Amino acid sequence: MKLDLMTVLLTASTGTSLLFGSGNITSTFNSLGNAKEMMQTATAKNNELRASQQAVKNQAAIAEERYRNGCLVLLYKGQLVAIAQGKPVYDPVTKQPLPKRTVVCDGYGTTGILEPRDFDGDGKFKPVITSEAFTGNSPLIKQSLENNRRAAYQ
Repeated sequence: MKLDLMTVLLTASTGTSLLFGSGNITSTFNSLGNAKEMMQTATAKNNELRASQQAVKNQAAIAEERYRNGCLVLLYKGQLVAIAQGKPVYDPVTKQPLPKRTVVCDGYGTTGILEPRDFDGDGKFKPVITSEAFTGNSPLIKQSLENNRRAAYQ
């Protein structure tokens, strides 16, 4: 019986607030709506950051595997060059594009795979850098550069 009386009192109290204090209720509902919107925005931002962080981890794992498997380090006149998505890679001696599916990397942590694309709109497909992945694992990059130098001079 007390529970029923309590429900009646709460209902009456809410009804009285709605009748006599509608400005306050409206303000309260607007504040609650704003708070809910802010929470949704914060949750979406956190989800976006988590997804981005996971993508960076996945990308780093791919790049590190490519370095460990002996990606071709690109040099120009003995100097390291940065690679970029969508750019063709040519043999510096023959001036011919490198073969498709060649895994390339630079000394800065970026790796990619050469795939045929019409990068300049001339209707000819040339292998360009695709599937770019980056790692900041400096010791692994350094080791890979050393291994490449040894292989190049032997």
